[in-house]
Amino acid sequence: MMRKTLPACLLMGAVLLGAALRLATLGNRPMHADEAVQAVKFGDLLERGHYTYDPAEYHGPALHYLSLPVVRLAGVRRLADATEAQLRLLPALLGTALVAGVWVLRRDLGRGAALWGAVLAATSPMLAFYSRYFIAETLLVAFTFGAFACGWRWVRARSPDPAAEPERSGRLRGAGWLVLAGAFIGLMHAAKETCVIAFAAMLVGAGAALALSADARQRARADLPGLTLGAAVLLGVAAVVSALFFSSFLAHPRGILDSVAAYAGYAGRASGRGDASWHLHSWHYYLRLLLWWRGPGGGAWSEGAIALLAVVGVAAGARRRGASRADPQLVRFLGVYLLLMFAIYSAIPYKTPWCILGAWHAAALLAGVGAAFLVRVAPRGAARTLVALVLVAGVAHLAWQAYRASFTACADPGNPYAYAQTTDDVPALARRIEQLAAVRPGERAVEVQVICPNNDYWPLPWYLRRLARVGWHDAVPDGTLAPVLIMSAELEPGFARRLFVGTPPGRRTLYVDLLQDFPGGTAELRPNSHLRAFAAAPLWEQYAVRRAQDTGPTKDATP
Repeated sequence: MMRKTLPACLLMGAVLLGAALRLATLGNRPMHADEAVQAVKFGDLLERGHYTYDPAEYHGPALHYLSLPVVRLAGVRRLADATEAQLRLLPALLGTALVAGVWVLRRDLGRGAALWGAVLAATSPMLAFYSRYFIAETLLVAFTFGAFACGWRWVRARSPDPAAEPERSGRLRGAGWLVLAGAFIGLMHAAKETCVIAFAAMLVGAGAALALSADARQRARADLPGLTLGAAVLLGVAAVVSALFFSSFLAHPRGILDSVAAYAGYAGRASGRGDASWHLHSWHYYLRLLLWWRGPGGGAWSEGAIALLAVVGVAAGARRRGASRADPQLVRFLGVYLLLMFAIYSAIPYKTPWCILGAWHAAALLAGVGAAFLVRVAPRGAARTLVALVLVAGVAHLAWQAYRASFTACADPGNPYAYAQTTDDVPALARRIEQLAAVRPGERAVEVQVICPNNDYWPLPWYLRRLARVGWHDAVPDGTLAPVLIMSAELEPGFARRLFVGTPPGRRTLYVDLLQDFPGGTAELRPNSHLRAFAAAPLWEQYAVRRAQDTGPTKDATP
């Protein structure tokens, strides 16, 4: 009895650990600029039921459509009422599903490898951290895993072991796996345009696994008509699912064509042209990020345990079944997929940390094979106990880093995964602007102008979403300025010249510095990007009077 229930209990423990690292206090980190862009786009769908795919920005529609029922179940109908936690819930749930989903491959990886893979996926700091992001990447990783796991189950169902179910039953069951695999492929395309890299890696991985196995080649030749029909069904299902999402469920058919046209723009971005230049990194960026990272003022970070165990897993599992119980063809597929994903993303000049998530999830699966192999080949007794203890210590170190990344240092510049992270100054600034806007009759009717070159003001549109009159500018606008101004710090000298030199004395409006009590007198949008904020003197006086009435005359009225 214990032999049957222990694996289920261990899997449940891994899933609960993964869920705790992904679902707890989802609103503890300020909204990243990329999250805010997605959130504002999602607002159109939430409030007006309207979504139009934009081939230049926002990525695919899956994040928005699949988040809609999650957010509405929370009773939210307006973006102004939505919270960071509600928006991040879908990626967090799918990140948790990635931990549990390893069990689908337990017969092919081996139960021990599947359990170790689930634990390592649960505790990987990178996989945990980006499961807490309202971006499309975790969705892409989850759908990619679903595609190759279901595709693998379909292939295995067509060539069952002698002790398996009768052929007809196996093939009927396989048809369900095939349809699911097609649906996941369609969802991959609907999640993010970079799915084409995963498609290429999966095709090459499958080809390599086939080429390296004479038995597999023989079975494929014998079943060529069935495989051809299956491929047609797979692509047909994928095309239907993708078309439904990109066409806004047939309301915007042009979105299907735009999903193809988008690749021209993304090819330019991948090369580093245009506004993507500051995302350019060297070829070894991902290796340095994952194997050894020491940020400013922070300790060292490393997921080297996963990398080392993945190498062991490939070396041990790609051979014929022996000490490793993993299917060699599956290990070869995962190994080629991992290496090709790493090679392509490393070769592309444009790099952000979350782009490598798909490859790292495959590394966690292979690391599970490696961990199970090491335990199995260790001599029984003290040696095996020592190996197990070393592995547990490695997992504990990963879990500690995952906790640190997602909770205690979630917005710290020393956190390697907090890439261009919004600082705590931004929500504090937004609260101050809302307090100012509330002092006028007709709350939140005060006009605000945000002035940042190259429209570099994200995630402010998310934080100012409750204000009715906000203008967005890339230069100081002509004409009368708004009562509240937020601007990039480098624009302040030009603003001062216009105010005190370019405006006659009788027509000047004096402005009060709203950030006197912020460190350095600025609000940091993200590291090394600073904002200044001002309020017109008449509005500030109204605010000071209101606050004095609310808090008593002895309170200081400075911001």
